[in-house]
Amino acid sequence: MNLEESKKAYIFTGFLGSGKTTSMINTVNQYFQDKKVAVIVNEFGEVSIDGKILSSSLGKDVLELSEGCICCVLYDELNKVLSDLSQSYDFEYLFIETSGLSEPFPIYSALDSMGYIVESIICIIDSKNYKKHLTEDVFKYQIGSSNIIALNKIDLVEPDQIPEIEKEISQLKRQYNLRNFLTGQELIPKYEIIKTTYGQLPEYVFKSLNEYIFNRFDPSLFEDRHFHGSYKQDVVVYPNDTLTYQQFVKIVENFPPNLIRSKGIIKLKDINNPLIFNYSYGNYSFYDYKGNIEEGKLVNIYIERLSIST
Repeated sequence: MNLEESKKAYIFTGFLGSGKTTSMINTVNQYFQDKKVAVIVNEFGEVSIDGKILSSSLGKDVLELSEGCICCVLYDELNKVLSDLSQSYDFEYLFIETSGLSEPFPIYSALDSMGYIVESIICIIDSKNYKKHLTEDVFKYQIGSSNIIALNKIDLVEPDQIPEIEKEISQLKRQYNLRNFLTGQELIPKYEIIKTTYGQLPEYVFKSLNEYIFNRFDPSLFEDRHFHGSYKQDVVVYPNDTLTYQQFVKIVENFPPNLIRSKGIIKLKDINNPLIFNYSYGNYSFYDYKGNIEEGKLVNIYIERLSIST
């Protein structure tokens, strides 16, 4: 792929429950409706949830890479999918949402080697709950690997806390910014911190202002890191129309403290349409799902260390 034919790519990264899927949906619907867009999502585990939500919300086909991390066991699959996709669909823009338990640099490296122009690596951060992730190396390197850092859910924190949040995230960015281990050169010399609600990113982020922001590099000169954290997952099935809204909410409000993330699509007895359910650190929400489901499923992710700071 030569430079004139290069397709532009955006990588969305961020820890579990930060709002990556919502942000990517908003971005494509607001700024890329008249463009040819390809979307790839990397699910954590075997059950597809994000892919269904994205496909329903965007009205576009979504390619799913599941049962592993896009940056390790699926690395070869990613290359094959992109090669096949380029031959079958003349898209202009590629959007990739990484797993919440992986860092984005290997994806950037793969795309760069294939001739894609990665305009931005966008890290979505849960402003209210990010301190619970500070012991997770993957969270720190998601920040360090990004040039756009979105402090999402900023409306859920007190205004006087915002400067301290910005300061702490800036410190993490400087500390964990990717560097050539021989020269100390930063891969991403420029970055921006943006405050957002509901993952609403400003349009200028996608106006080619960030093209060529990344220093050219030899991937072998950057430290090879890979983290997944101590997590486990289960899938809970809810047959359609067996629970009322209040009965389901009661279940949610009694989730165990080590359940940090839950996402799924369910059909409740007293609501006509299926609902998308989102849960993160005690906060939950419902949205209409445009489609039908055979049965409701929730994917629950637990942290195996039971002591969660508050």
